[in-house]
Amino acid sequence: MTRKGARVTFLFVVISAIAATCITIYGLAAGYSMFQGAILGVGCMIVLWAIIFSIMELQRLARRSKRIGGHESGFDPDAPRRVIVEPPTGEATPHHEQHGGSPGLDQGQLTARSPDLSPFSEWFHGRRKHKPS
Repeated sequence: MTRKGARVTFLFVVISAIAATCITIYGLAAGYSMFQGAILGVGCMIVLWAIIFSIMELQRLARRSKRIGGHESGFDPDAPRRVIVEPPTGEATPHHEQHGGSPGLDQGQLTARSPDLSPFSEWFHGRRKHKPS
C-alpha cells in the first residue's frame, strides 16, 4: 500500500471509530435496541463516508486542475472583446433555427411536424387505422 493509500485508510478508520463510539453512546443513552442501534450506525456511517469521499474528491480535483495548467501564454483574459448582439425577435423564447449557424430543427420540432401519429397517440385520441377493404 502506498503512503497516500495508507493515509486515506487511516482517515476512514479513525473517523469511523470516533463516529461508531458516538453512535453507540447515543444508542445506549436513548435506550435503542441492538437492531435499532445497528440501523442507526449503518446509516450514519454511509452518510459520513459519503461526506469524507466528497471532500477528498474535491481536493483531488482541485490538485488536478492546478496541475493541468493555466491559460495559454498568448491568451489575455482581461483583453477587450467584441460581442455581437442580435436584435430581439419579439418572441419570449426564440427558436434556435432562427439564429445564424444553427444546424436546423431539433427532435421535438421534427416530431411535432410529422404527419403520422404514434400508436400511443392514435389510441389516446381514439383513432383507429382503417384497413383497406
